[in-house]
Amino acid sequence: MNLPTRYPYNPSGRLIIFGLVGGAAYLVVMGLVCSCKPSGIALWLGIALMMLGLLLAVRRLAFKCHLSLDKDALTLPSGLLKVRTVRVLYTDIERVWEIRLPMMTGALMIAAHGRKFEVLSTLLPDTSSYIEVGDFLYSKAQENRKY
Repeated sequence: MNLPTRYPYNPSGRLIIFGLVGGAAYLVVMGLVCSCKPSGIALWLGIALMMLGLLLAVRRLAFKCHLSLDKDALTLPSGLLKVRTVRVLYTDIERVWEIRLPMMTGALMIAAHGRKFEVLSTLLPDTSSYIEVGDFLYSKAQENRKY
């Protein structure tokens, strides 16, 4: 792999549209099914989906984040909306593993200095970049185990 490499690390358009359209569609369907205005939990669930879509849209437009693989360290967004960056030295990586999440997504978990970091597949541009990052980090973790 050629280093340094940068990957865009932002919510996909599909995820944003799912939140916005899914929430609105849920409210419309609930209104048609019960022939009344949605209220209570049904109302709040639809609003929550739309707010999630809006929050992800603002995150994507306002904060352009990147995952960077440099010669000596990984720089990845971390925190609540993944807007704060963290630098993890390759020599500090103790373990890398993958977990499966719902809806055909996954996350690479990275353990370094007693902390855990995640690389979410849905925030990378495509599956091939997720596989490239995963393979590279796995190789770095294997190198650290030899010592």
